[in-house]
Amino acid sequence: MSKLEELIAELEKAGDLGSRVMQDVMFACGIRDYDTAFHRILKLVECGAQIDAAVALVNRVLPGWFWRGGNVPAGKYERGAYQHGWGHISKTDASNCDRDDEFTGWAATPELALCIAVLRAKLAQEEA
Repeated sequence: MSKLEELIAELEKAGDLGSRVMQDVMFACGIRDYDTAFHRILKLVECGAQIDAAVALVNRVLPGWFWRGGNVPAGKYERGAYQHGWGHISKTDASNCDRDDEFTGWAATPELALCIAVLRAKLAQEEA
């Protein structure tokens, strides 16, 4: 199992998007602590704006990609006991269906799910 796959598995079990988790995600995406984006995204997490931090991550790692996310009501389309949040990113507009450039994440929150989707996109890029 690669480091990205291990991090995805960790995020799928996480309860929320904290500073340490976001740092791990940013390092995995090639954003280093001397990068201005690193500090901006981390500050958003620390201020409680986790969804803004996740969107900033998408925009930094995959500029121009489209994103969407949300929560599934408990008991409806649940992926697991704690996976109510979903996040989806795509290279083209959501009205187009190009499965090669679409990635989805499921987690406790939409923020974590968006981070998972970004990591899956990075994993696909590395494997290509």
